[in-house]
Amino acid sequence: MAICFILTILHLIGIIVPVITIIAANASVRMLLYWLLNIISPSINAQVIVTYILAQKSASCESAIINFKMLSFESIGDDTIGWNCLILVLHISLLLLLIIIIDTSLLKFSFSFLYKSNFDENTLDDDVLAERSRILDLQTNIFVDDEHIDYLTVNDLVKYYPRRKILAVNHLTFGAKRGEAFGLLGYNGAGKTTTFRVIVGDLLSIKATAYIDGQNVRRCRIKSKRHLGYCPQENCSMEFLTVQDSLYLLARIRGVKISHIKTIVETMSSLFLLDPFLNNYIHQLSGDTKRRLHAAMALIGPPLVAILDEPTTGVDPNVRQQMQKIFLNSVKAKLTIILTSHSMDECERVCNRLGIMVKGQLACLGTIQHLKSKFGQGYTIEIKVRSISDHTNITPIHNVQSFLLSQKTISC
Repeated sequence: MAICFILTILHLIGIIVPVITIIAANASVRMLLYWLLNIISPSINAQVIVTYILAQKSASCESAIINFKMLSFESIGDDTIGWNCLILVLHISLLLLLIIIIDTSLLKFSFSFLYKSNFDENTLDDDVLAERSRILDLQTNIFVDDEHIDYLTVNDLVKYYPRRKILAVNHLTFGAKRGEAFGLLGYNGAGKTTTFRVIVGDLLSIKATAYIDGQNVRRCRIKSKRHLGYCPQENCSMEFLTVQDSLYLLARIRGVKISHIKTIVETMSSLFLLDPFLNNYIHQLSGDTKRRLHAAMALIGPPLVAILDEPTTGVDPNVRQQMQKIFLNSVKAKLTIILTSHSMDECERVCNRLGIMVKGQLACLGTIQHLKSKFGQGYTIEIKVRSISDHTNITPIHNVQSFLLSQKTISC
């Protein structure tokens, strides 16, 4: 938008050039304005070059230029057109460089110095530290068989928002093997969705990155997306496509053969109970149906890796069970799934491993049984008091604490 606005302003400048040159009676001032505007505005300079070419090729064009008193082009000649061509080359080079900078978000990387790392590996859980070591070994070991290759690898991922001074993802590292369902749990704001958006390329990290089937998501944007399915937390499909059109579109993007698309679309719509809505526009669907559609779009193809950000939120319980069966069958078919959910039961049913995120980092990691045996003992008691600013509530708190400590099976 900013580039369009700037180019529009520069083009408007080109419209008023004849007026400026007429007002400037002094020849030196007129020449200065002429070259200054040629340098500032690409449209003016291109107009000068086109005018020169037309004047050389057609006498009528040269006569029209003189008759309409296009004084801004009065200095066009064989001795000056070369400078205009040089300016044109510079304009093309600079604008191309600007497009590359914006498209690759190089400006964002230039602000990475604002992030000051205070990350300490020694504070990590033993299982999380072991996962970091495993991923590091995978990055350096090229002799790995297919069964042990991680289809998704997140290596030392950092996402920092300099304006808000928020560290959303703090040196996050984990991997998911072929045919594995990896669950990410955590409170809202823990960094789960931000991590997913970095993986799919919607956001850029300031340090390290993610890999999908060995492809760097930052350097190989197109290749890395070929085998990736994504169900975002917010519904974001094109509202004025029908359900059938959306599934067809995703199948074509995934490279499904045209002869197989119809069968695959019918299968996915049947699995996700979308048959009654195939001809409905997306903006006409309920939230429940939209979630099912997004999950179907994420799994169509199928991809190697499917990232599902709360795919069953707001879905009817019966349909939720059906979707969980689909996820389980996809994992059995060697699809790698990364799942977030507010339902611990859902993660326990679908996922092989779980990671719990706290403040952008994994607090613990492992199989469900391992986490239960490690952290599943005891209870947490939370006591809320109105205020302790006047020290009036300290005594009751001490009394409660003393009572808890007096119990042999309770420790504070």
